[in-house]
Amino acid sequence: MGIKELKDILLTENHTIVIYKSDASLIVSDERGVTPLMKILSDDKTQLKDAIVADKVIGKAAALLMIYGSVKEVYTPTISAPAIEVFLNHNITLHYDKVVDRIINRKGDGLCPMESLCINVDNPEEAFRLMNN
Repeated sequence: MGIKELKDILLTENHTIVIYKSDASLIVSDERGVTPLMKILSDDKTQLKDAIVADKVIGKAAALLMIYGSVKEVYTPTISAPAIEVFLNHNITLHYDKVVDRIINRKGDGLCPMESLCINVDNPEEAFRLMNN
């Protein structure tokens, strides 16, 4: 299964994240934000090693979590400019449709809380630790 198939599943089935793991298993979630990534990484960081991920919205926090888990390829309809920089700095194959300056919170009146938390963080392990508190 490749990035195109994951993109199709994400968009046609309206999930928030679809992950194809290196053992050929599929993880699908409808939970919002970084919750699915945090659950996976807290359970077993190696689950994301060499995974292909399609995520509805990716900000810097989600990007750092994906790097922390060692994903190899990512697709998203919407990504923040800082997230692009994270992926480029770690040589991750990236596909996206639209770039925004920052990820906005659900109320629409400020930054996403996780984006705010990681705004000055570049170390994936440190980001995971901060989000895990």
